Amino acid sequence: MTLRTAIALLAVPALLAACEGGSGESPERREARVAAARNSCVAEELTIRARENLASLDTLAAASGGIAPGMQAVYEYAAVYRNFAEMRSSALAYVDSAVSARTPADSTRFARRAEQFVVRPGQPGTLDGNVAQEWQRSFTRTRTDPAHYCNTSVGTEESEARGEDEDA
Repeated sequence: MTLRTAIALLAVPALLAACEGGSGESPERREARVAAARNSCVAEELTIRARENLASLDTLAAASGGIAPGMQAVYEYAAVYRNFAEMRSSALAYVDSAVSARTPADSTRFARRAEQFVVRPGQPGTLDGNVAQEWQRSFTRTRTDPAHYCNTSVGTEESEARGEDEDA
C-alpha cells in the first residue's frame, strides 16, 4: 500500500466522522485514529534509529579522520535512509493529525500537508529504491509485531490520558 493510498483510506473516515458531529466516536473513526497513531509511532521510531545509525557513522568518521573509502557507500546509504525515514515519518505524523483532527477543515489541511512529504521510491536496485524497500520492510516488521509498544498502547485511551498522542 502506498502512502497516498494510506492517507486516503485513513483520512476519509476521519472526515466523515468529523462531519457527523455526534457526541461519541464511531468504531471506524477510532480504528482509523488508532492505526494512524501507531503508524506514526513506528515511523518515528525508524527515524530515531536512522538518526542514531548515521550519528554513529559520523562519530566513527570523526575518530578516524574521515570516512574511509570502503565506508563511503555505507555512509551514503545511511544518510539517504535517514532522509527517507524523516520524510515518511513527517507524512505519517500528518496523517495521524488528519485522522485525529477535530474539524473537517483541520483534517483536510493536515491531509494536504501529508501529501507534501510523500516520497516516490526509486527504481529497484538503485540506492533510493533499496532504501525505500528496506524502510518498508522495517516498517512492516515493526508494525506487525504484536509485542511492540507502538502496537500495544499507542492510540489507546490510556496513552491519550498521558498525553502521548499529540498532533503533529
